[in-house]
Formats: sequence, structure tokens, C-alpha cells
Amino acid sequence: MKLQNVITFRLSILKAVSIALWAVCFYFAIIKEINNETDEALTTYAENIITDYLAGVELPPPNEISGNLYKIRNISADYASRHRHIRYKDTEMYFSRNYGYEPARSVTYIFKTDDGQYRELSVFTTTIDKDNLKRAILYWLIALYAVLLSGITAVNLWTVRHSMKPLKRLFDWLDSYKLGQKNKPLYNPTNINEFKKLNETVRNNIERSERQYEQQKMFIANASHEMQTPLAVCTNRLEMLLDDETLTESQMGEIIKTLRTLKNLSATNRSLLLLCKIDNGQFNNNVETDIKDVAGRILADLKPIYGRKDITVSTDMRQAPKVEMDASLADILLANLLRNAFIHNTDGGRIAVKTDGRTFSVANTGATAPLDETKIFERFYHSADKKSSTGLGLALAKAVCNLYGFGLNYRFNDGMHVFTITFPKK
Repeated sequence: MKLQNVITFRLSILKAVSIALWAVCFYFAIIKEINNETDEALTTYAENIITDYLAGVELPPPNEISGNLYKIRNISADYASRHRHIRYKDTEMYFSRNYGYEPARSVTYIFKTDDGQYRELSVFTTTIDKDNLKRAILYWLIALYAVLLSGITAVNLWTVRHSMKPLKRLFDWLDSYKLGQKNKPLYNPTNINEFKKLNETVRNNIERSERQYEQQKMFIANASHEMQTPLAVCTNRLEMLLDDETLTESQMGEIIKTLRTLKNLSATNRSLLLLCKIDNGQFNNNVETDIKDVAGRILADLKPIYGRKDITVSTDMRQAPKVEMDASLADILLANLLRNAFIHNTDGGRIAVKTDGRTFSVANTGATAPLDETKIFERFYHSADKKSSTGLGLALAKAVCNLYGFGLNYRFNDGMHVFTITFPKK
């Protein structure tokens, strides 16, 4: 989930709870204010009636039209002792003019006459229907809640999205950044101190990574270059030793094993040098290259070498693309893929080479389980049953594709290992 959505969601929950609490408080505040006003009027009216009653003044008759009704009844001393002398409550009262009950507010006074008798005065007045008030407040609060929540959420989304623009620009720049290649400089203006610090930290880390990457490339190139001559010298001397007639069969076997190891080391060294040259962009002699011609020539060279495996090769290159690239790198790219198809195949297996105008795919039988897609293009990675492999063939192919912006993907389909190069549109 995006950060702005998480922030907006949490703020919305907080706002919903706050508005709900405010609505409850608002309702009780209104009810309290209404009750206070009503109780004040009832109290005044009740006290006036009690005063007139004790003074012997004739009381006015109850009046439904004015909404103020009262009644006085005799009560016992025991009843008076068990009840509060002033009580307010919400009730319902029958009004004959409406032939029905209406909500009312009442106050009840218990007072004592001059002759020691207790009386109870109940004064009633019509009031608002609080159930209707609750529903009205609820409806309006729901409407207000919806409007406020929608508006505040929209404002929050806009604010968060606008505030997070520097972070999005930084992420976009990091996604497009490729180590060791020409990249656009980071332009990410912002007034937010945290984002300024983040920009500076990312720049420093990128610069440090670039320096380390250049040092690593230089070390590999220098080391590989310096190793070429000693390897060649050692190989020549061992080959000269094989001409010595005094060597025993056991000694010749050990020399042959050593020569094989040196040749593998020399092949690895040459691959590393080639990778360094590709990374450094030293291949810029681009010409129009016909993929069909290059693949056909390589297949013609590989078939006799691996003829003992009795592998069936089928081709469908009627729509082979033509691309602008260095001819030697085209050979390296296709040769590595096709050679792998032969090396990692089974006896009596199959290879299918196909193009469709924008893609070149090589499918071969081999291991019954798919390869690890996350590692097959890494340097020095090889399958468990091919320990003698340098593990640089697919890394070279990937490096060539990266140099020219080609796509290189692997999939396992119907028991076939399929490598596909996707060329960009012209």
C-alpha cells in the first residue's frame, strides 16, 4: 500500500472517531440547553403556583393552549420523606385538543402547608419530541460527516501527494539509474529538510558506489590483462613438456589435467576481459547485422562439434530481424545462447531456434526442472551438474543485451528451457 494511502486511511479513521464523539457531545449539549430553558420556565411557574396556593389566592385553571398544565394532590408524610422534593423528568401527557399524547417536560414539587399537610405539585409543559430530534440530528450529522470526510480526505490526499512529490521523483530517478552508465543528474528541488537530507545521502551513496564500481572494473581488467601472459607462458611450457619422450604415462596424465585447468582459467580470464570492455563501452563499431545469418553460421559450426549427442535442431527464421550492433558482439551474444543449448542438452535432445521479426528465441531440452530465474544471468553462476562451466556465458549475453537495450528473458515451457532476446522497435 502506498504511503499516502496509509496516511490518508489513518487520518480518516481518526477523523471518523473525532466527528462521532463530537456528534454525541453536540446532541447532549443541545438537549441540556433545551432542558435548562424549559426547567427554568417550569420552576418559575411552579413557584408562583405554590406561593399563590399558600397565600390562599385562587389559582388559574390549567390551560392546554398555553401548554402549561398542573395538578396538586395530597400526599402522606411518609411519601414526602421517601421522595425528593424537586424532581424534573421527561414524560408524555394526554392533550384533549389533539386527542393524543405529546412529549412533555415536568417538574414536581413537594411542599408543606401551614396546617402541616403535604402537597405535591406537578407542572407540565409541552416540549420537543426528542426522538425526532435525535433522528434529525443523526441524519444531518451523517450528511455533514460524509461531506467533511470526503472533503478532508480529498484535501489530505492532495496535500500528501503534493508533499511526497520529492520522494516520488527520487524513487523514479533511482529506478532509472544504472550503475556504470551515463545517467541524468538528480534534480529534485524541495523545501522539506528531511527530503533535502535524503537527496544528499542518496547522491553520496551513488557517488561512492560509482567509485567502487570503477575501481572494481579497473582491478578486474588489470588483473585479467596481467594474467594473460603468465597463463600463455605456462600453457606453452606444459605443451613443450608433453613432447619429452622420457615422461611416464602418469606424468603425462597430470600435465594434461593441468593444461585443461589452465585453459579453463584462460577462458574465464578472457570472458572477464570481454565483460570489462563491454561495461566500458569499447565496442562502438555498429553495423547492420542480420540475426539469421549470424545464427545460421554459428549453428553450422556447432553441429559437427556436438554431433555425438545426436541433437535434433529445428529452425524457423523466416522473419529474422536486422539490428544495429557490433558484429563481434552479435557473434558473442548468439554463440553463448546456442552453445549453452548444446552443452546443457541431453543425448538425443532437441533445440528449436525461432524468430518473429522482433525476437530471437532458443529452446532446448535438458534438466527436467526450471532454472533459477533470479540467478542464471549472474556472473559465475552455473547449474549443479556443470561445475566445469565458467558461469560467464549468460552473464556475457546479458551484458551485451544491456549495452544495446535488448531484453533477455528465460522461461521453462513444456519441458523446454527457452531464452528469448527481444529487440527494440526501430
